[in-house]
Amino acid sequence: MGIGKRIKELRAELHFTAAEIAAGLEIPVRTIGSYEREEAQPGLKFFKAMIEKYHVNVNWLLTGKGSMFMSKRTEMDMAFIAYFQETFNLTEQEVTGLIDILDTEASRDMVLKFIEIKKGNKEALDSLIYNLQGIKAIYG
Repeated sequence: MGIGKRIKELRAELHFTAAEIAAGLEIPVRTIGSYEREEAQPGLKFFKAMIEKYHVNVNWLLTGKGSMFMSKRTEMDMAFIAYFQETFNLTEQEVTGLIDILDTEASRDMVLKFIEIKKGNKEALDSLIYNLQGIKAIYG
């Protein structure tokens, strides 16, 4: 199922017409129709509005994985992912990979270590190197 069908499914779950969803998101109704027919792909504005107004799990919207709606922690993660998708023109496969990274505690920890390294934390750098050596030993 593509994103267009998931948007239709979401509208049905929320009991909204295309016009109601468009008014809530402050976009033209024809835009919703073009997304549902998969003639156009939603952008950052659409994803941010779906998160803010309806607490939609953008992972579900993009991939069909997970629940339709999400928690506040996931909401922040998905806003971050939507930003990166738009900024770096990520493919759906790349977005799925980014979601997988954020969904894994160990991967999330490594990303946080990169942030600490950027701040100049040498202990985080040593820890990251140690972890990467372990990964190399396992996967070779």
